[in-house]
Order: sequence, then C-alpha cells, then structure tokens
Amino acid sequence: MNKRRTIGYVIWLLAFLIPLQPALLSTEGISNVNGLISFVVLVVLVFLGYILVDGANAQEKAKAQQGH
Repeated sequence: MNKRRTIGYVIWLLAFLIPLQPALLSTEGISNVNGLISFVVLVVLVFLGYILVDGANAQEKAKAQQGH
C-alpha cells in the first residue's frame, strides 16, 4: 500500500476520533471557542486525508498508464 494513502487513512481515523458533540451538537456547557476549534480541526483533517488518498490514487493510475 502506498505511504500517502496510509497516512491519509490515519488522518481520517484521527479526524473521526475528535468528539463531534462539542463541535456540532452541544451548545450548553461548552464554550463557542472549543466547539469552533473542534469543528475546524475536523474539517481540515478530513480534507487533508482526502488530498493524500486521492493523490496516491492518481499516482498509481499514472504509473499504470506508463507501463502500457
């Protein structure tokens, strides 16, 4: 498996381990700053993981086309 893809999957796992309740659901007992930081980190990690996984797939396709 490609290193970039593996790193992307690990980042996705980390992103979804962040508790979503402070970020999206609960507004009582949690400050706005804490919820905002959790949400921004979640979004950044999801997109970063996507970029890594998609980039690894594109590299594999390019290598496969060169072999033909």
